[in-house]
Amino acid sequence: MKREVAAIAIATALLTIPAAVPASAMECVAYAKSVTQINLRGDAWKWWDAASGEYSRGHVPHMGAIMVFDRTKHMRHGHVAVVVDLISNREVLVDQANWAAGKHNKGKVSTAVSVVDVSDKNDWSQVRVRWKDSPDYGRDNPVRGFVYSTPESQG
Repeated sequence: MKREVAAIAIATALLTIPAAVPASAMECVAYAKSVTQINLRGDAWKWWDAASGEYSRGHVPHMGAIMVFDRTKHMRHGHVAVVVDLISNREVLVDQANWAAGKHNKGKVSTAVSVVDVSDKNDWSQVRVRWKDSPDYGRDNPVRGFVYSTPESQG
């Protein structure tokens, strides 16, 4: 009983301490889960395989789909972004969190960010992401595909 009371007191005290990270700061996985119906676990790059048997997957962007970036030496955990607009067959806009490098950008949410398909086969396997408020696109990034919010059985 004393342990339970102590645990409740500690939990209550922790709730009153302001967080060191602003409430708007979050990782890409937490952000994608918060704005879609898709509920997967694990590092971002694992979402493609984790969706198998749960959600429909494919290589064509759809509104509300999650673009799953593979891991690289620059993105050890991969990345996920939510498709919010279809501009053309080779460009979409995404909302995402924690994309930009640097301590001042860590955990920030970026909205309506241009992503272009630079794959040879127009299959969205390689993309470039535009740096917000800049005309520049970054390096090529491998993409595993898109996870759609529909259950796999409804394809």
